[in-house]
Amino acid sequence: MSDRTLATWIESRRPPVPAAFEPFVRPRRPEAPASVAALVEEARQRLAAMEGAELREGAFHLLAADGFVTWACERALAEDDPSEALRGVLDTLIE
Repeated sequence: MSDRTLATWIESRRPPVPAAFEPFVRPRRPEAPASVAALVEEARQRLAAMEGAELREGAFHLLAADGFVTWACERALAEDDPSEALRGVLDTLIE
């Protein structure tokens, strides 16, 4: 695992997040360590934010959740046991 924070890890992704979409993927805990668990938690928060949102805003939250899940899977591949880390992503999301 890296010593990067969630915010710096996301900023390092290429291609970068489009500027108009950046507010939706700004981590709620930017100082958290860049871990699979933190990325999955961000995805879960975006899914929760869909409730009661206007249609377009809800769609952006869904897209942001998808991005965080994708990043969690990317991060999981860097773990010592990628298969276990990926299973953890799925298990957490279906809780």
